[in-house]
Amino acid sequence: MVAGTSLRAAWRWGVAAVTVSLVAAVAGLVDGVSPGAVDHLWYAACVLWVAPTVAVLGARRPGSGAWSGFVMVPLLLVLEWPVTGVALAARLGGVASGPLLETVRLDWPELAGWLVVLLLGIGNYVMTRRGVMVISAAAGVLALLWPLTGSVPAGSWTEGIRAVGCLVLATAMWLASRPQWKRVEEADDHVGQRLARAWDDFYQTYGLVWAVRVEARVNQDLARLEGGGRLGPGGVEFPEESLATAEQKEMAFRRAETTLRWLWKRFVDEAWISSRLGPSAPLGAKEPPGL
Repeated sequence: MVAGTSLRAAWRWGVAAVTVSLVAAVAGLVDGVSPGAVDHLWYAACVLWVAPTVAVLGARRPGSGAWSGFVMVPLLLVLEWPVTGVALAARLGGVASGPLLETVRLDWPELAGWLVVLLLGIGNYVMTRRGVMVISAAAGVLALLWPLTGSVPAGSWTEGIRAVGCLVLATAMWLASRPQWKRVEEADDHVGQRLARAWDDFYQTYGLVWAVRVEARVNQDLARLEGGGRLGPGGVEFPEESLATAEQKEMAFRRAETTLRWLWKRFVDEAWISSRLGPSAPLGAKEPPGL
């Protein structure tokens, strides 16, 4: 799903979230691990689960590495510090006594901050075909966090809620990972149809934020042509269909393809583009301004 794209960082955050979740689940089954340590592991997992969708918002080359280093890492530290960071600092500094990690009871500031970041990430995909699956995954993560609010009795209730959360989360991830496009093989496939499928795949992969920005750049270029063509949800569309000639439509398709090929280089590899639009370069000469 992320092969040939700039979403590898988001994928790595997802792998980290899965790993910490598995560690937390196993730790909860081991008798020697304190309930406090288990709670902190589950909270760390919940913090990591909000990272993949937020990482997508900075998945543009060459700035994706800077986004991870200067946005993602500080963001996760801000979420983690009031819970685990303060507990460790107080214990190691001699301010607090007792277990190294006590059970977690989130106050409303920590909970509100985490929810804001969660909504920021999933909002990018709510209007895509993966919207229901992303919302379901968010509900699963909320189930993992719920026992840490103090509103769930300890014991079987906590274990049951977390088990349901893991099941919902795993199902949503599996459904979201299924292919959303079909490879174009017909030699006579019209350029407009190929363009519409490729544009839809980019939108479904990168979400609303990047789709809006790329669409604005393409439409800025199309405004220089006659025919009134504009890039929309279904590809290049002509509001006044009867007034646009076949030649004007073809030129709009080609110009939009040229612009998208240049802009998509900031997000995906050439193989990703060729598998959707074909290997041959489209018409058009001048590189449009970048994002």
